Amino acid sequence: MLLGGRIVTDLAAILAQIIHSALMLAAAPVVTALREGFAARLAGRTGPDLRQPWRDLRRLARKHPALAETATPLSRTAPVACFATAVVAAALVPSFTLGMAFDGFSDLLVVAGLLATSRIVVALAALEAGTAPAGLAAGRAARLACLAEPTLYLAILAFGALGGTTNLASLFWLQLQGMLQPVAAGILAVAALALMALAGCAETGLTTEVSGADLALVQLAEALRHLTWLSLVAGLLFPLGMAEPGGGALAWIVGLIAWGAKVLVATACLAALRASFGGIRPSRRPLALGIAAILGVLAAMLVLASAVAA
Repeated sequence: MLLGGRIVTDLAAILAQIIHSALMLAAAPVVTALREGFAARLAGRTGPDLRQPWRDLRRLARKHPALAETATPLSRTAPVACFATAVVAAALVPSFTLGMAFDGFSDLLVVAGLLATSRIVVALAALEAGTAPAGLAAGRAARLACLAEPTLYLAILAFGALGGTTNLASLFWLQLQGMLQPVAAGILAVAALALMALAGCAETGLTTEVSGADLALVQLAEALRHLTWLSLVAGLLFPLGMAEPGGGALAWIVGLIAWGAKVLVATACLAALRASFGGIRPSRRPLALGIAAILGVLAAMLVLASAVAA
């Protein structure tokens, strides 16, 4: 009986992982269209159709990528590596349920490294292209990484100290049970991650040297990174509705509805913030990341002060 129950639990975990991965992959372009649609509505324009990003991706996938004669293996493999790392990162961040097959690997440090790698390989390929626009874009990405990386690791430090672990499934569970204390430190750390997501959804210019099927992979990877950030922030800030480990089909349905509602609200909030600040222009992205770094420092200080007081 125990063995049969274990097999059922393992099969449910694998099925949940498959549904989650397929959901993230299918929803990523739709969320991008939602973001642009909200921004267009706020500007008094008509937004794009929710199916348009998938149409564009299919159109690009049919085209053969154009590569320079001097292209190295880096230029040929960068789009695939960018997409693959984004897919793995998206698979590791729980969305509608806990207890998935990959929960043991869903470490915040691993997710952060995968998301950074996904963007770095494209930046290296842009730099390797040797053109002025691509080189400038790669330089901007490197400068922004100097602000983004410390902020990210400060937030990871805060969550690791709050929960005693950097495993995302465990952190989501602790937040679901209201056990991440002090609450103010968690809110500040989540706010730092949200500002990073806000600054990260702006155009980088790293895709100027990519075309055809390679461009489709890079664009889909960018959409996946954005949705991964949204799921991460939503789960850490407001995990209510997420199915608990071993939850049945009804719990999964509730979790899917709750996840969709949270992503929708987060996308609308990001669009409203971008509209309020006139968009995240390249000159304003360092300011947003600087504010995020300050929030991360405050979160880490609150956690350390709470530990000393205890």
